[in-house]
Amino acid sequence: MKRIANFIPSLSGGGAERVVVNLLRAFDRNKVIPLLITGSATGPFADKIPDDVEVIDLKTAQMRKATRPLIEVLNRQKADLLISHLSHANIALLRAARKANYRPKIAVVEHMTMSAYKGERWRDRLIKPLTKRLYPYADHVISVSNDAARDLEQVLSLPNGSVKTIYNPVVSPELEKQAQENIEHPLGKFKGKLILGVGRLSKQKDFSTLIKAFSKLHTLADTAVHLAILGTGEQESLLRSLIGRHELQDSVSLVGFQDNPYAWMRKADLFVLSSRWEALPTVLIEAMACGTNIVSTDCPSGPREILPAALHGHLVDVGDTSALAQQMSRVLCNPIAAEQWSSAVSHFSFAHAATAYSDLI
Repeated sequence: MKRIANFIPSLSGGGAERVVVNLLRAFDRNKVIPLLITGSATGPFADKIPDDVEVIDLKTAQMRKATRPLIEVLNRQKADLLISHLSHANIALLRAARKANYRPKIAVVEHMTMSAYKGERWRDRLIKPLTKRLYPYADHVISVSNDAARDLEQVLSLPNGSVKTIYNPVVSPELEKQAQENIEHPLGKFKGKLILGVGRLSKQKDFSTLIKAFSKLHTLADTAVHLAILGTGEQESLLRSLIGRHELQDSVSLVGFQDNPYAWMRKADLFVLSSRWEALPTVLIEAMACGTNIVSTDCPSGPREILPAALHGHLVDVGDTSALAQQMSRVLCNPIAAEQWSSAVSHFSFAHAATAYSDLI
């Protein structure tokens, strides 16, 4: 039996956190003993961790303070493989590994397209120089899409082909089961066309452009349409002000974090990804797995890699409000069969990801 640990800063309601929970579920218990190390064992995903997974809480949400407790955990746990997620955590782990007495195999997973990353705090500007210095000390550098992998090699001056792509574990029987559940929200009974966005309310996700595009669509629509956005984040007040300026209070809902976004995806007539940048947008794969028609920005990176070439017409330029509105209208009027969407993402399965990570040992 191999001991495989996953390390992530917290269990907040983001895409990377959902990936870690999925990965913990996916490992074959006949071959792997899964562990979870987290800076803070709090957040919406805290109660989603499988019961048989040991959770090690470092009790420090700030990754710059996590090095010392990580050294102690490395020496005590003696994992065979430690998979770290998100740049801040990756930096902290690699610093700790250089000082620990016991060093497992280390895989650092980059969940973003490095060249597109700007950060929102002053210390975020240190991410690129620190990862450039420290990532070469990892046994494996992993990206979640091919485009993001090549981008990471270029930005961090890593050897060509050295960054391995492992797609996120997304599609599972549990997802399909949850998608069939009812929505305990007034919009669950909405009879018009429901458009859905899911993600952190942040600059990266660019819900401002989605709301502006919806305003154009709403003005011209000959049937009832409603936009629901699932998620929380620092731009909530800005987005509420934008909704008010466009007089869309009755047609746009900021629903907050939802425990089961898949039921919303199945209910929606259209899922829209409006991001400025991604690496591999999990929510896009989830929506497609639910059979939902989608429109997405052609952002770096992931959407063009996820969608089959025949469906690249569903991609629009980043920040182009008019093009997004036109594409949303076109797809609502001419939807594609659910089976075509769900079959396109079958390779983003739990089993595929678990096997790929297990093979790193």
